[in-house]
Amino acid sequence: MTRGFSLSGLLRVRAIQERAAAQRLSRAAIEAEQTASRDRQLRAALAVTGSDAADVRALAALAAARVAGRSLLADLTSLTEVRQAALHEARGEHESARKEVRGLERLADAHTARELAADRRAEQLELDEIAARARGELRQ
Repeated sequence: MTRGFSLSGLLRVRAIQERAAAQRLSRAAIEAEQTASRDRQLRAALAVTGSDAADVRALAALAAARVAGRSLLADLTSLTEVRQAALHEARGEHESARKEVRGLERLADAHTARELAADRRAEQLELDEIAARARGELRQ
């Protein structure tokens, strides 16, 4: 008779936690990529901006646009750093959760192997007993 793995409930909980950590990692990676894409688009847009100013008002508007663009770029750079930190943290959490699941899976596999070996030993004992009885009956 096979005994159930006593930590199977914990294994299920850890697997759920690992999947949740994987989802957070995926979300963090998507957000980091979106922010990096916005950063590239803004840099490209700022690089294309012309510098032909016909009068003082156009020059002032051009200067204001550049200041606003640089401010936006600084904000986006800060956001990129925050997203990268969140990605790094999510990656660490996922790795930790995965290690816990793998450890419990190894224990479950070892338990299964022990139970299978015990079942096989019990079956072999029964077969030996049947064979011994059969030999005893043949002698009589």
